[in-house]
Amino acid sequence: MSPSPLTLNAPRHTTISVGVNSEHEQQVAKLTKALYPVDRQEKFLELQAEVETLLGHLQALQRVRR
Repeated sequence: MSPSPLTLNAPRHTTISVGVNSEHEQQVAKLTKALYPVDRQEKFLELQAEVETLLGHLQALQRVRR
């Protein structure tokens, strides 16, 4: 089964679309939808993207040092 985008329907009629690649990410998305209001979901997604970007930079630096 190929990954498909997951759409979170949040309170206040706001919809957040998230590209989901793994079962773990699907679980996180479901929990995020159930536990957090829209503004916190947005902040969580922003921070998650920033962490992934920084992790990519760190891995690139580690490859350069080898």
